Amino acid sequence: MNDGFDCEFSKRAAGSLAGVAIGDAMGMPCEFLTRDEIRARYGWLDWFAAPSASHYHHGMPAGRITDDTEQTIALIQALDEHGRVTAETAAQAYLKWADDCNAWQSTVMGPSTRRALERLRAGEDPRATGSSGDTVGAAMRVAPIGLVNAGRLADAAEECYASCLPTHGVSIAIGGACAVACAVAAGAAATGTASVCAGTISHVWTARAVEEILDAAVWGAEYGEAHGVKWAGASVAARIRLARRIVAESRCADEALDELYEICGVGMLPTELVPTAMGIVALYGSDCAEAVTAAVNMGGDADTLASIVGAVTGALHGIEGFPAEWIRTVEDVNGLNIRELARLLVCVRERRSAYGRN
Repeated sequence: MNDGFDCEFSKRAAGSLAGVAIGDAMGMPCEFLTRDEIRARYGWLDWFAAPSASHYHHGMPAGRITDDTEQTIALIQALDEHGRVTAETAAQAYLKWADDCNAWQSTVMGPSTRRALERLRAGEDPRATGSSGDTVGAAMRVAPIGLVNAGRLADAAEECYASCLPTHGVSIAIGGACAVACAVAAGAAATGTASVCAGTISHVWTARAVEEILDAAVWGAEYGEAHGVKWAGASVAARIRLARRIVAESRCADEALDELYEICGVGMLPTELVPTAMGIVALYGSDCAEAVTAAVNMGGDADTLASIVGAVTGALHGIEGFPAEWIRTVEDVNGLNIRELARLLVCVRERRSAYGRN
């Protein structure tokens, strides 16, 4: 691979992973609160806060990540060890995460993941254990798969599908995850650099890149929804299109956020959270920090919403797109080294490229 591309990809990968961790940690105290409750407790939350005493995450320190980031790291480790994610390697990674983090006894494990991991521990086939998983738990963790497949949507979607099966095998869960993986893959491969442009040119480049990302998300959702246990109801792809239309037709950002909240929703179903995330990307794709804070203050499954938005916008703008103090805080509180995690993904891409040449 070209050294210049490696350097740029490393920045994009670090940006995406920083976005996952920042969005997760900043959204943690807001999880499952309404927008009104967030305003009453925090005003406008644009920094890390500890959850209130009545919140089910109470006791967690400000800046603490949850399963969104932890499972993302689990997939990075699986990629580093095996070179590619399969249903079997993904299952091993998720079980190791649950044991290492004692997630069985914590408040962070989602319902679909818990059911599936219990079946995996009982020795069931990892291609079948996610047969009832219909939540957004697969979508929250797939940024690394999008990154190592930057610019290759079909490869990103295929590998993402495999990563879903052990825990989230319902078509909308696969569709939501593939939408995120493909959006990240498109963002990480977007050509041009906003920092070397200025004014209108920079804005035009970013706007075009955001449109490509949203197109990739729709494509990924359609691919994913064609797989798995069929869901009778709303479509992730159709609702991403709806979210884009809401943003395009709104008179201002506040109106767009209101409609995304009320019409698309912020619940745990992929048909709610992933379209709303892509709507926020459409609205604030030129500014990582603004996009993540908007997601945090939406409420509902706020940590997952903000981590998805951070993953996508960070892949586009790189790690410089986030305030340095946000990155330092989330690394210090959680003992993370985001650039080192990104380096592992660079190595995975290099190994895949060498294997392809040989």
